[in-house]
Amino acid sequence: MHHRSFRFTLISPLFATALLGQQHLVVPSAYATNDAISFNWIAGASRDVRQQTLIDASRLAPMLGRDITAIEFRRTAANEVYQGGSANMTVTLSIAPHTPLACSSSFAANIGTNPVQVFNGTVTFPSSPAIAAGPGAAVSWSTQNVVRVPFATPFSYTGGTLCVDIVGLAIPGQEANWWMADAEFEDLPGTVTDVGAGCGAYGGVQSRWAHAARRSLVPGGYAHMFAYGTPYGLAIAAIGDRSPVGMPMSAVGFQSPAGCNLFLSNVYYLEPHVFVPDPEPALVDRGGRADVEIKIPALPASLGFQATTQWIDWSQMASSNAIEWTVAAAIPSLGMALVEGAAQEATGNVTAHLAHVLRFEYQ
Repeated sequence: MHHRSFRFTLISPLFATALLGQQHLVVPSAYATNDAISFNWIAGASRDVRQQTLIDASRLAPMLGRDITAIEFRRTAANEVYQGGSANMTVTLSIAPHTPLACSSSFAANIGTNPVQVFNGTVTFPSSPAIAAGPGAAVSWSTQNVVRVPFATPFSYTGGTLCVDIVGLAIPGQEANWWMADAEFEDLPGTVTDVGAGCGAYGGVQSRWAHAARRSLVPGGYAHMFAYGTPYGLAIAAIGDRSPVGMPMSAVGFQSPAGCNLFLSNVYYLEPHVFVPDPEPALVDRGGRADVEIKIPALPASLGFQATTQWIDWSQMASSNAIEWTVAAAIPSLGMALVEGAAQEATGNVTAHLAHVLRFEYQ
């Protein structure tokens, strides 16, 4: 009688992982195959840019306990050919110390305690043929549609908010000047209303030299206000409640020209800045620019919050038009946030309602 023998071999964890092969996760998952509503540039495509994307743990559950080995950007659907190019990139991954809606405009504040540089080298932007655009157009993750960043060092994802930090540097003569990647966007605008008129040398005939970015008035983001005034002069942003009538600045002790009025019934926040001139000579007539940003907490109490901002140009003793602004009526549900700015700057602009569609490769 012949007996068959059976040999059982333990498969090593490394071999087991190899058997599973490479897997992919698209965030947001709703756009795994279809085009999202918006688009955005990629760091380094045409100029030096730093971009941080914070992704909530709820979107990354399939990768928990796995190694991330690459990241990809997919072009947006557009009836135009994208010309290829190259850029130098440094990519660092970490677990952020907070959720996307609590992200900071400071790049350093969004980086976790154990960052891993996963890539440092040249990335290729492929030449990509036109894709018929339309609501929900299908866009494949094919080589000609994708900017791929393969990691030299895998990143082990152990949970929490993932911070993808990319510094992209343009390569002269190899720029991909219009290579737009797919991005999701939640339309959650606040409202902005001009109140009264300003005075002084800037802002045109109506002296409207104060402004607010309506799209910035989103919980989890930063309310962004700016004004133009005397180059290198002191700019004071005053934030409070709107006054229904203007009060002459001279009535409260300012040595101001006639027609310079205050449109605040009270002031609960003051922030000094400097009007910094633009290096572009063609823009000298608009004066220097001062910016102020205020973090909007992603809390129900922020919804519909209203305040008024007015600026004082100390060099002229001039007052701006006032801007009454109202925060959007909903908290973003994207589960992602994007911080982007100049490659060498310490801070960037935060959008809690706009982010690239990303595909992670993991094993």
